[in-house]
Amino acid sequence: MRELARRMAFLFFAGALAGAITSLGWWLLGAAGVLAQWGVALAPELTLEWLESHLVTGGLWGLLLLPFLGDTANRLLGLGAGVGLLPACHVVMVQWSRPTEPGALAPVLVLAFCVVWGLATAGLVLALRET
Repeated sequence: MRELARRMAFLFFAGALAGAITSLGWWLLGAAGVLAQWGVALAPELTLEWLESHLVTGGLWGLLLLPFLGDTANRLLGLGAGVGLLPACHVVMVQWSRPTEPGALAPVLVLAFCVVWGLATAGLVLALRET
């Protein structure tokens, strides 16, 4: 039981850290005006509340990698990218009533950032796990 709790905490941390990385990247694109140039109306303000929500959801989505924690590096990276598709689907299909509302390119960017999140989570797991 203790080992399971340790693994879950480890994956939550990796997912939350990857969530912070991708959230800061999303914010930087918005602050630099890149999102506005691309016609995407999703330029968030960097607030503690906004960042905290991405840390928590990133950590929770990271727990989906629990059954695959012992897999090889290539398989884990592939699974990380695949798991990254799940939050993208959630955002596009559940959180937005119409995917084109924030801009036609927004679903593509959300998909890209979620895949980057999945790869970052898997990469952190690989970098930090015990061999």
